[in-house]
Amino acid sequence: MATEQEILRFAAAIHYSASGFSDDDRQSSIMNFVDGISTAYAGFRRPEIKTLLASDIFDVRADGPSWLIGSDLRCRPSDTVLLNAMAAHLDDFDDDEALISIAHVTVPTMAAALAAAGMTNCSGQTLLNGYLSGVETMVALGELLNPAHYALGWHASATLGVFGAAMASAHILGLSVEQTATALSFAVTASSGTRSAFGSSAKPWQVAAAARDGYVSAQLAKTGLDANASVFGPMGLAVLYGGDPGRVDAVLARIGRGSPFKDPGVTIKAYPCCTAAHTAMEACEIIRGRLQTDTLRNITSVRINVGRTIPSILVHNRPETALEGKFSMQFCAAAALCLPSAALNAFADETLSDPDIRHVMERVEMVGLEEQDDPFLSEVTVTFVNGSSFREAVKQTKGSPDRPFEREAMKDKFVSLCGGAKAEAAFEHLYELPSAADWLSFETRLAGLLGCPAS
Repeated sequence: MATEQEILRFAAAIHYSASGFSDDDRQSSIMNFVDGISTAYAGFRRPEIKTLLASDIFDVRADGPSWLIGSDLRCRPSDTVLLNAMAAHLDDFDDDEALISIAHVTVPTMAAALAAAGMTNCSGQTLLNGYLSGVETMVALGELLNPAHYALGWHASATLGVFGAAMASAHILGLSVEQTATALSFAVTASSGTRSAFGSSAKPWQVAAAARDGYVSAQLAKTGLDANASVFGPMGLAVLYGGDPGRVDAVLARIGRGSPFKDPGVTIKAYPCCTAAHTAMEACEIIRGRLQTDTLRNITSVRINVGRTIPSILVHNRPETALEGKFSMQFCAAAALCLPSAALNAFADETLSDPDIRHVMERVEMVGLEEQDDPFLSEVTVTFVNGSSFREAVKQTKGSPDRPFEREAMKDKFVSLCGGAKAEAAFEHLYELPSAADWLSFETRLAGLLGCPAS
């Protein structure tokens, strides 16, 4: 059977778009790329990654060709993609395009792009073009599938991430249009991931598997294997996954418009938890600034009005673990109200047993307003035993496209996640990636500056 013609059109559009990104487009992607490196580095400190590195699941050898971001060990490329992506998404602190793809776009594309760059020793410009094309692919296919796809319970970071990884790899590996279309067809067969995994290690695992499978899809196409799985046609991705196969023109219109980090824009997270909780957390932080610490026990209720879709995302009303807490409005609001900072160390299992946290959690009521279309607007009202109350509303979270991070704020996050005496130097080095002549030399210096938290 011939390759689906609409896939060929799509592949051609992405192929030529990837070669047309400007210096300004590449520059717009740097902050998100830097953010992805830092979240991966932090993830290598987590016990889940240490367990995986000690297991026999992976072939981890010192002489492997590919770089593990937070280790002095090296792996074969497909394992490296999976481990880097798993680490980067474990803390749920990586970026999020919440309007169209409804997905964490950097992790699967960056992880695959790094492995492909290691195999080809491409320039920094080529690496970033591949990364941009992968993100552009995820956003374009978001036009095809969402919002119905996400509402059905699919985890778009994984289901779309496999295509982002395939496209990023295809560009960097130098695939032709026909080979790129074949890589996309292979990616169709690997597209999976469910929102029911939220709050467990399966969530980052399925994003990591998507990154690996996308990278392998490109490699399979490069070897000459054939695939004809459909995206737009009968029994294709759109039909099976809740999308609209008639939106081909809308999908293609998303391609070639320049950097997806400028349009639609991608949120860099200020908090290590689900983006759906962020505006409420910021409102809680503002209210916390008006409180005395001894008034926390006088809180009688915390009402949080949100858009109608948010309760279906923040599903863990009584979290039993910190991972579940990342998808719990009750925990996220309590952490923002009670702790000096709702930073990475706040999302720990022991925090769940803190008496103040428990007291506030039990009084949080999240209300999804049927009449509210805005998925981000949150209104928080904290009421006390004497009848007084504080109310605060936040429409767009810090780090979102409407309130983007400045470079200094990004440096603060990077340094806090990477630590070490040379973290600032590593941050500045990453900003030089667009002018890097070859990835391996750039990587060697970056790895030396970052050190090895997992070794």
